[in-house]
Amino acid sequence: MKRNSSILIVLLVLVMLTAMIVPATAVLQEIMYRGQVVSVNQSGGTLTINAGYQYGCNYSGATPKCTWDQVPASNLTGTVPDPTAFNVFKAGDPVAATSIGGPGGTWIGLAKIYPTPGIENWLGTDIIGDPDSLPVGLASDYYFSFETAPECGNCTGSVCNARYADVTLNSTDMTVLRKNLTPGETAFYNGRNDNSSVLIKFVKGQALSDTCPGMAGMVGLQPVSVFTIHVTQAIARPHSPVPSRNSGTPTSAVQTTVPGSPPPAATKAPSDLGIPLAALGMTGFLMFRKG
Repeated sequence: MKRNSSILIVLLVLVMLTAMIVPATAVLQEIMYRGQVVSVNQSGGTLTINAGYQYGCNYSGATPKCTWDQVPASNLTGTVPDPTAFNVFKAGDPVAATSIGGPGGTWIGLAKIYPTPGIENWLGTDIIGDPDSLPVGLASDYYFSFETAPECGNCTGSVCNARYADVTLNSTDMTVLRKNLTPGETAFYNGRNDNSSVLIKFVKGQALSDTCPGMAGMVGLQPVSVFTIHVTQAIARPHSPVPSRNSGTPTSAVQTTVPGSPPPAATKAPSDLGIPLAALGMTGFLMFRKG
């Protein structure tokens, strides 16, 4: 009887450890680099960058401190999120790129960037892939955010295909466009008097499944979406502070809305999933984006 009790205790401990480990190993590591495009391989579907900086956050203080830190330069090759990247990037272009699951391999976010005095995060004229994966703001004082809604009949574990993306575009502190885009749809804004404009296309996406019936509490990979965003810059380019990762944008009354839009999209999961960094085998400064 004593032996059976000991076995039962061991089994309970193993179950508890498994419950702790499974969530920790589910979310794939994302690594953000900054550098220059070395080459594009359209036939192979890849883009190679020379990465000399890595983005990370130090959470030891009262508030996280996130910066680009210089690292030994290396060439990294990954598949592009969408073939549009081959119309945007050429060798020598400054780029920010985010890979998933390890260095290079698969780019889930690419941004064509340029340096701006006093702005740590740089700014982007083009984003290909998931904007939430990149610590890059848009050029000309535009700010973009989105939420995806799940197609509950088309899910695998923690993620579903996205029925639509609820996209929001801000111009400085004013929301100038909000629209629900289904895969393949676009939105365009050029309502300012400075020659600037923004073209947004929702290529495809994923959403968390936990709002679907019977899917609450599902644990698994983070959802990843693909957009193409192009900014035609203002004639006089402003240099205002850029919210990190296209978030934290101040909002006001929506000036442009779409009548008859679907119900509000499901909120993307917070980045704090209670995952110890050690369980992911990571060292140094790492950042997890919103899922």
